[in-house]
Amino acid sequence: MDSAVAAWREVLGTDAVVADAEGLQAYTGSLGAAERDVPCVLQPDSADAVREIVRIANAFKVPLYPISCGGQWGMGSRLPVTSGTVIVDLSRLNRIIEINEEYHYAVVEPGVTQGQLIDHIKQNDLKLMLNVTGSTSTTSLIGNAMDRGVGYFDSRADGISNMTVVLGNGQTIQTGFGHFAGAKTANLYPHGIGPSLDGLFPQGNFGIVVSACIDLMPAPECCMTAVVRIDSDEKLGSVIEGMIKLRKNGIFHTIAHVGNRERSYILLAPMLYQILIREGGTPGPELRQQAVSMLEEAGFGPWSAGVGILGTREQLKYARKEIRRTFRGIAKITFLDNAFIRMAKMAANLLSFIPFVRKQRMLLQAVEPSYGFTQGQTTDTCINTIYWPTEDFEHLDSLDPARSNSGLMFCLPILPASGREVCNMVKDIRETFERLGFEAAITVNLMTDKAMEGVVSLAFDKRDAARVKAARACIQEMEALYMEQGYPMYRVGIDSMHHVVKEDDPFWQTVRDLKKVLDPNHIIAPGRYNLV
Repeated sequence: MDSAVAAWREVLGTDAVVADAEGLQAYTGSLGAAERDVPCVLQPDSADAVREIVRIANAFKVPLYPISCGGQWGMGSRLPVTSGTVIVDLSRLNRIIEINEEYHYAVVEPGVTQGQLIDHIKQNDLKLMLNVTGSTSTTSLIGNAMDRGVGYFDSRADGISNMTVVLGNGQTIQTGFGHFAGAKTANLYPHGIGPSLDGLFPQGNFGIVVSACIDLMPAPECCMTAVVRIDSDEKLGSVIEGMIKLRKNGIFHTIAHVGNRERSYILLAPMLYQILIREGGTPGPELRQQAVSMLEEAGFGPWSAGVGILGTREQLKYARKEIRRTFRGIAKITFLDNAFIRMAKMAANLLSFIPFVRKQRMLLQAVEPSYGFTQGQTTDTCINTIYWPTEDFEHLDSLDPARSNSGLMFCLPILPASGREVCNMVKDIRETFERLGFEAAITVNLMTDKAMEGVVSLAFDKRDAARVKAARACIQEMEALYMEQGYPMYRVGIDSMHHVVKEDDPFWQTVRDLKKVLDPNHIIAPGRYNLV
């Protein structure tokens, strides 16, 4: 290790090698309260620097763990799967190499964030839209796609291609048509010719992706968001089935998000709380309860759903009609678009002397950032969802939650698109969480008309050792239960690889064999979705 660090300092420069205790603290915090021994952190600023890092790692047999911006919150944050692994922080590789409006794509490096790309699109007045996630503006596009993150319009892994990858064996390859010199369709047709290697790298540990093509969307003529709210748990199955029917009939092609009361409150209440403070309220428990009460009065009941709908005016008009017809007698429907929000703001400002109108204005301000997700916009206010459940007001708005007192873990199964199965999932979650003394924030996202993503989050105070232990036990129990029921997770944290990676499974044996060829010294992310 000492020899490797000395060699890295020589080729990268001293400032790009972090090995002091204070510098390492920025990387070793974890929302899941995990702990790993990290010898040092490398901060390359080019693909050539990454190649040098891999060359030296092979020479001294030192393992590496690449991260893009380190926003893997609730799944390990910046920490590697195994101790003794050197972190490679790719955030300095942050160039937007190309952006193409006609064919709606961008070629970016791993340090490019969703906020950076959106700002670039706005500044250049491009008629493009990004498939944003509900995370902050500071999270990486490539990093999220590499763990198959899900945006508001599609799975991120389905929109990445033409990757440039520094393999563990030191070679650099380009996927798709990218390896043909002068190929003009490298960013237009993802498969290339011959075996497709793109699928090896999301959730793989064979190399380090140093650039990739990210699909964008042409900006539509119109956007709107349908908000669906129900007043009892018994109607959840009907809402799910209604969303599935609408998706199958082509009324929308984006991802429908259905969240329980706890999810809605941890998203909206912190924003209301801060708005109330700006309106002259006194920070503290009473104001916190006032924010919650306002949401209750506004009808955010047991479950609320939101889906972004894109298209022409006529298509959106037809969508409104079909959504109303589908949920008539089941749910309360609200349609939001830019014109509605603009008019509502004008009316609220004119009539703000009326207490009821003033409340409605504050509710609108709280909902607006979430509405923005379905319009391809991003916000940093969602970071408060981490701090709100644990009352960690000291860190409100901090964009580095891994170093806060708040703890967060996720359980992420894939379920069939079925109201019945979702209701069974909710029942199991609530029974387990209540038995172990936790409150579950649940979202189920209709990804296609066949499959749904379950997002179950558990919040806890990292300063309480007993709660940390109980939180780990709760997530481990839920993951084991879903595996037993036949619903594997589509992502797991660094402490849960054992749930999905099995020694006697020919699939994982084959993945291990690929590792021997592409990374013979096992230097890239050992233990990450692999037996080695």
